[in-house]
Amino acid sequence: MMEQGTMSSAEVSILPMKSNQVNSKEPDQLNTEHLHISIEDKRGQDLQLLDGLQFEEWSPDILAFILALIAISPFVSYVCYKMELAALPYLTLHLVSIPLAFKVRDRSGWVRWPTAFLIVAIMGAIKTSSIQLFFKDDSVAIKVMVYAFTALWECSNAVCVFGGKDLLDRFGIINYRRALFAVLCPVQIKFIAAPSPRGKWLRRSLHLGCYLVAFFVLRCLFSYVVEYVELNSVLEAEAIVISFSCLVNIWNIPPHIFQMCLIGYPVQTIYPYGSLYFCTSSRDFWSKWSRPASSLIRHMFYYPLGGRTRAFLSIPLMFLLNASSHYGVSEALVGDKSEIGWNTVFGVLCLLSTIEVYGNSLFEGTDVDDGRATARKWWFRLRFVLALAALRFAAYTLLRECLNSSLSQLLKYS
Repeated sequence: MMEQGTMSSAEVSILPMKSNQVNSKEPDQLNTEHLHISIEDKRGQDLQLLDGLQFEEWSPDILAFILALIAISPFVSYVCYKMELAALPYLTLHLVSIPLAFKVRDRSGWVRWPTAFLIVAIMGAIKTSSIQLFFKDDSVAIKVMVYAFTALWECSNAVCVFGGKDLLDRFGIINYRRALFAVLCPVQIKFIAAPSPRGKWLRRSLHLGCYLVAFFVLRCLFSYVVEYVELNSVLEAEAIVISFSCLVNIWNIPPHIFQMCLIGYPVQTIYPYGSLYFCTSSRDFWSKWSRPASSLIRHMFYYPLGGRTRAFLSIPLMFLLNASSHYGVSEALVGDKSEIGWNTVFGVLCLLSTIEVYGNSLFEGTDVDDGRATARKWWFRLRFVLALAALRFAAYTLLRECLNSSLSQLLKYS
């Protein structure tokens, strides 16, 4: 038996053969091949490094700005046409918002918060008064669409002032040119390492198209049974949620057009709405509902009030202030502030969020293997049922009490 570490005679005899085979090549040939491989490796490394720097330090050029203006021009043209001279200060505040956020990004919250709040208040006042004055003869559907489009744009820009350096770095806004470019996007935008695959946005086009087709199909189906559905509040609430889940994708179209115009650039628009009907919790809902507005509310109220560490204070005050900010929405759209309706909607959502936050702290853990959140089955099911009931009650109250409308009117004017 051979000892460990020794080689057999067969293994010893192979080594010289391999050595001879390698050395059989001419020295010049070996040097040439080695040099060629070294050059190719170096060239590949340089190209990878260059590509990385190109996307990390990329700043929008003239063509990118032109494409962005083309993408947003229909919406801006309509706003200018309807708002007349009021559009000048309104659009000016939009243009200076994110560059101003970049200017004060390192300042304390005591500087950024009043600055951002002033921008939000002035833009909101101009928009609300303009809708009351210039849109008084338009239908509620037109008012809702314009109000929602402008609100998403306002929130996307103002939240950058509230968020400061951390939020700007997360979005990749590292210079004034990127800041000015981000203003032109009707929703939040993120500068990424490389352009996303074209197939991704083509699939997104199909996704949006399917939702809109589904809405019109459901609209036709509901129109035959709407009288019977409205006799049962539970059925009407379910029909409202289904309709809303499809209809909100209309507000995903402007950012999608913006993204398609800039499909070859390293930018990614953050679509404001997700698949609402399949929400399984309060957290899941707020991650899909009006993402710019949700982000603004968190940075404006939730985080300054203590966030999750003081949930007993931050959550109720956040929802109370959010509800009060919607009084003007109803007044501009239907001529009634609907304080009771909005307080009811946000009161139910506040209760759901509070229960979920404290329930998660007690019954939710973290998987030690993959770091994912895990919850007890009974808590997961209870959380799902509570979200299911609360969101349908909120949708029903929103349409009936806050907008003084109904399912039949929603189907008629949408």
